[in-house]
Amino acid sequence: MSKEKKIRNRERWMKKYFKRFQGREKTNYDEMIQGDYNRAIERAHDLSSISKADYQNAQPILITVPDSYTDADRVAYRLDKLQDGTMTLRYDQSLVTSLFFGEDSLYYHQCNIDHRDGKIGFDVAGEFNYFDVVHMETAIKYDKPEHPKYIILDLELTLIDGTIVPLHLRNHRLHEGYELPGLLTEKEKLVLDQIKSRVRGRRS
Repeated sequence: MSKEKKIRNRERWMKKYFKRFQGREKTNYDEMIQGDYNRAIERAHDLSSISKADYQNAQPILITVPDSYTDADRVAYRLDKLQDGTMTLRYDQSLVTSLFFGEDSLYYHQCNIDHRDGKIGFDVAGEFNYFDVVHMETAIKYDKPEHPKYIILDLELTLIDGTIVPLHLRNHRLHEGYELPGLLTEKEKLVLDQIKSRVRGRRS
């Protein structure tokens, strides 16, 4: 793959990139998005008052789903062909959930990112002890059962005081030629297994 030019005007580049619904992957896009994710993790650390030492035995997991930055915005999509021939769906705005697995507690952070210009906002950070989870509910839903456009995967954790912690794990847009590999993706299975095994381990 030829070396890509450095982006000087991010908003203009992103607008052109998402003008086409389908194309080949661009490393410039991946680098920009990774930069956004890194800043989201930094914000999670600051808002949760944690550092890597608080989750040193497990890498943080980032879950991203398409979500408009404001009600006035509209998410743009692009189906990219990767070097290995597989397809992946890109989007220019997202809801990012970061999970940090501590020894006894789960720290979580959510924020919206506008990848068109790199804005991050609407942060929510929290934590709970695995022992305090009394109920876990996993649900696969559709936005409109009659004519669905999205398949949604949610995990709800109910704490001993009645607080419900919702984790939005998937908002998959249905497209011809871009199918899910099975009931769950590898990352979704990892998140569910990690949370449920830790909660169940504290009950025994």
